[in-house]
Amino acid sequence: MNSPGTNRCLIVLVLALLGPAAWADEPNEIPIRLEFELSPTPLGPYPSTRVSSTVRPLTVRRPPYAAAIPFVPPVEWLPAPERRTMSNFLGRHNVSPQSSQRQGYAEQQGGLSEQQKAFLQEAKSVFNYPTSNFVQRRLDPNGPEYILLFAVTREDAQKMAQAYYQYARNEWWLGYVRRLNTEIQEYAQTVAREETKVAELEQTLATAQKTLEDLGKTVPYRTEGEAHEAIGELDRMLNAAQVEIAGITAKIEAIQGYRQDKRAVRTEDGRVVPVPPPANPPETTARLNALFIEESIALRGAQARKQMATTLREQANRFLDLKDTHTNAAIQRETLSQRLQDSQNQLAIRRKQLEDTLPQEPKIPEKVTIYPVQWLDEPVGNE
Repeated sequence: MNSPGTNRCLIVLVLALLGPAAWADEPNEIPIRLEFELSPTPLGPYPSTRVSSTVRPLTVRRPPYAAAIPFVPPVEWLPAPERRTMSNFLGRHNVSPQSSQRQGYAEQQGGLSEQQKAFLQEAKSVFNYPTSNFVQRRLDPNGPEYILLFAVTREDAQKMAQAYYQYARNEWWLGYVRRLNTEIQEYAQTVAREETKVAELEQTLATAQKTLEDLGKTVPYRTEGEAHEAIGELDRMLNAAQVEIAGITAKIEAIQGYRQDKRAVRTEDGRVVPVPPPANPPETTARLNALFIEESIALRGAQARKQMATTLREQANRFLDLKDTHTNAAIQRETLSQRLQDSQNQLAIRRKQLEDTLPQEPKIPEKVTIYPVQWLDEPVGNE
């Protein structure tokens, strides 16, 4: 039977092996190829003086064309005047004299003519935001709203429309989908790792708890404070035993010296040779033998007390180590469990966001209408 830790490791392994395959349904970038038709009906006429604020910037060059972008559902990922993404598409005028006007996607990637770029720059210099330059309006009272992208040439109007859908679909919407997929993959791997770690901590807790229960059957203490008190008492016993052993050992060595009195003499050639000791009286020998036996027994007893105190101290240290392991594992599990829950929540949020975003893919129209723009003092479609 597999343990929880083994199962979590298998999850990580499966995720690592699947990798990109698990997200194989991610949309790809598509080429934007629009068809265009030129409307026979012009927009306007707009006056060049006393114009409303929504078209005043257009009088800088009085652009003769406009691409009409139908603002039809799904519109969540279509740049519009009220959205910051319109500034990303068209650029923004920086009011600081030390900075230049920031180019938008249309100027950078749209392949626009220099005249069109100049028009965009001049239009942005009138107001700080381009949202007032390209307005939403209904061309037909019963039809949808349109975003008008004004241009100085018909070709630039087409390129503006092309760049608009390229930005909306392949940059903004697809970029967000890809970011969500990346975050989903990262959070899924994080969840798997954290689940594995939580399982390992649970195993550590269970093992420490079982060992503590078994150890508790052989020790008289139940708390860390009691274990520390026991260690203090055992340390005193160890010190006393060591002092006792040192004293007994010295006695035994002295007795041995008297029992085996070794003497030596130096010969004429300088050699040192032992000489037999004088024989001890029988009663002295008997007394020394008795003392040797008595002190040897005492030494064995002191050594046994030292060994037992050492064993009990190691047992108390193990109890404290197990307590620390259990406490630390419990704290880590609590912290990691909360982190795991947060990661699971973030993963669920990203999946829901992706589920909601995929159906919002901007629809590319079969045909975009280019309108001539009429000004009161300019002919229609003047280039």
